[in-house]
Amino acid sequence: MDKWNPMMIAGILGAYIGVIVLLGGLVALDGLKKVREKWEELPETVRLPYIFFGGILLLFISGILELSVWRIYRSPLTMALSIGIIEESLKLSPLLILLKRGEKSYLWKLTIGTAVVFAVFETLSYISAFALAPTRNGTQMLLFGVRLVVVAFHVLWTAVPLSYLLYGKNREALAGWAFAVFAHSVYDYPVLAASAGENEGMIAAAVLLSVIAILSLKIAVDRALQTVRKEIISALP
Repeated sequence: MDKWNPMMIAGILGAYIGVIVLLGGLVALDGLKKVREKWEELPETVRLPYIFFGGILLLFISGILELSVWRIYRSPLTMALSIGIIEESLKLSPLLILLKRGEKSYLWKLTIGTAVVFAVFETLSYISAFALAPTRNGTQMLLFGVRLVVVAFHVLWTAVPLSYLLYGKNREALAGWAFAVFAHSVYDYPVLAASAGENEGMIAAAVLLSVIAILSLKIAVDRALQTVRKEIISALP
């Protein structure tokens, strides 16, 4: 294994945080705007208590499942993959449980709303930890910015497979879910790898993959939501 270089790794992670805040922020704003437009186009309404308690429950379940995996497997790769697989699967569970029991537009909004609550409360837990950490104000502000961007990422990662599951083809939905798992896992891996003492080459490679996933997210969201738009247009009289 190459000698661990903490200064270089700190530089890589610092650059990564900057990319997430700046580039990720632009992708997140564009994606959220389009998801919001789609929400307004769809006719059905959802009850706030359903998405509120559903999102909190899914966050609680994900924590239990992830901690259970980490008690057995502590490698950074396993931890990152478990986060991606568990969270991107759980956020789709409202749809999978209620599939064919409600209107597509209702299921789409219910699942998106639950993903929003899931992401917001996850971020609040991180922000609480950041506020108590003995770090400089500039570092805390960057971390706050990252977590705000990741709230949007959570929603967009869910919107891609969700839209295909309801309005597209099964193979598109599977590909969308695999993309969400990949994007989520490579987002988490660099920090987990740095904490575990992985060498800078592995961390830099993961950062590059994460940046590619961020850039690809815009394309993935556009295509998935276009599938929803086609369904809306075809349903018009």
